Amino acid sequence: MRGRRFVAGTLVTAGLAGCGGHPVPPAPPPPTVTASTASPYEPEAFLAIVRAAVDEAGVGDDVAQSDVESGEVSFRPCELFVTEPGRSGDPEVSVDAVWAGQVEVNAVPSFQAVARPTTVLTVEVAGLADAATAGAAAGRLRAATCPGGDFRLRMGLATARRAAATVTVGATGARVTTATVRRVDPESEAGMTYLPGDARLFFAYGPLLVSVEALTLWPRHGNSAAEITAMAREKATEVAAAIVTRLPPEDATDRGTGDD
Repeated sequence: MRGRRFVAGTLVTAGLAGCGGHPVPPAPPPPTVTASTASPYEPEAFLAIVRAAVDEAGVGDDVAQSDVESGEVSFRPCELFVTEPGRSGDPEVSVDAVWAGQVEVNAVPSFQAVARPTTVLTVEVAGLADAATAGAAAGRLRAATCPGGDFRLRMGLATARRAAATVTVGATGARVTTATVRRVDPESEAGMTYLPGDARLFFAYGPLLVSVEALTLWPRHGNSAAEITAMAREKATEVAAAIVTRLPPEDATDRGTGDD
């Protein structure tokens, strides 16, 4: 109660002073506060953009984000979920990352354990020194040539073939590498009810080098292998486009021409 009386007395005194012959000087204007906008190319800001893009594309709710690291990062334009990792002779573009991170959606412990249509998605990003460095690295990725012919899927059971093309995502040039199943092993026909289709996009935007990969695991019944790969490519492109639309349009530094 003592505090209330003190506040009431203060208010009364201030009111009486305001009624006297000496005008009360106006209060000074509040200081101007300029809100600082975080750069979309900082780790937390960009990874939040990725999560928003994943949500917009409706990929799934099982989202995991890696720790942010720095140092040398390697991008392998011919390496996909369904290929054997680290094959000798495959092209590789290494960059010195100021920071690097990854967002993964719908990770599966094994491809054989899939019991319903699923799209696994991974977005990898490296923040480089500047836009010119990122654009040059993206150019090397776009120019890389993958080994020809069929290859065994990482999980066995079938063979597939890679293809690569230059595309555009918004105003940004990109490379897409895909893998399409060509032949299921005769002894696996009965047990392989789902086929994988894989597509991975690489592009630069501002000082970032970005990879977006979608692996679609879809029922064989009623869907061809080419159609399942097309689903994966469409989903990877949708997520990449949702990322790009959230970045400053003037920073589309790698403006290649595409086939779409």
